[in-house]
Amino acid sequence: MVILITPGFRRKPSPWRNFRMTEELSQITLETSIKRSENILFSEIDQDKVMIDIERGAYFGMNPVAGEIWDMLETTQTTQQIVEKLLAAYEVDAETCRTETIQVLQRMLRLKLVEVAG
Repeated sequence: MVILITPGFRRKPSPWRNFRMTEELSQITLETSIKRSENILFSEIDQDKVMIDIERGAYFGMNPVAGEIWDMLETTQTTQQIVEKLLAAYEVDAETCRTETIQVLQRMLRLKLVEVAG
């Protein structure tokens, strides 16, 4: 099982704990529209989400913040829309939120959990 690690976002007014992911950024920008891949089944266990890629038989786990991003992708969203929602919910500076959200989305894209829409 692959665990998607996201930054230590905390609900307001908790302080931000800076945690940088080391994955490189690529083609996802703030204007990129993202949607869930159709062949992914998911379930919630405690506060975490577990995904199964039914075509590859692969299992994935997401922590609560990555799971929240997944929930937002119930409908197609731009990266900017996701960032705005995270900024409203968490105590984090805008640049860190943008960078780390793009990193999480890029990892989801590489794992084929999501795809670029349109």
